[in-house]
Amino acid sequence: MKTPRLSLSPGGWPIRLACLSLTLVPLAPALAVDGTITIDGEIIEQTCKINSMTPPADMLVNLPKISTTALKNKGDVAGSTMFEIKLTDCPEALSGNVKAYFEPSATVDLTTGNLHAYTNGDSAATLQTKLPDVSSKGKASNVQIQLANADGSTISIGNTDSGVQGVPLTAATDGKKTATLRYLARYIKTESAAVSAGRIVAY
Repeated sequence: MKTPRLSLSPGGWPIRLACLSLTLVPLAPALAVDGTITIDGEIIEQTCKINSMTPPADMLVNLPKISTTALKNKGDVAGSTMFEIKLTDCPEALSGNVKAYFEPSATVDLTTGNLHAYTNGDSAATLQTKLPDVSSKGKASNVQIQLANADGSTISIGNTDSGVQGVPLTAATDGKKTATLRYLARYIKTESAAVSAGRIVAY
């Protein structure tokens, strides 16, 4: 899986132009406005290093091999594996708690909040952490990859309240701030039908 740095290129709607006689085009009635969506954000000059690397930084999390019998019933989880996102060289001006933001994308099932599991034939030695074109990959049946906090509570990617927990920033000897974020990745059975054996990968 990736660190929280996933992006998609939005597709554009086609623009169609037509020549019409003004005398044949009636004026459209005014449309009522049902509401306004205000989007607020902030861009800062600096960011932290992630696992000693300047972003973007990629990670590879290796889940253990499990038996199909470890996922008997819908909702069963197995193979929980902790991974760490170590933040260093954070700006001194930053304060309070920090947490990862896992962006919703094509690799996320927005209904379950889990990561799609794709069938994978690559060996561990050749597996790349760069986000591939997932449109050409087949999805594994009845199993996904779920993220969770270190205490086991579920993270639901794509939901307004995703449940991601944060940790406080602490001051380092050089005055910069540091923090270590710990999360879990695990298999989850999403349907009652059996899970097939085979290698899978999620991003």
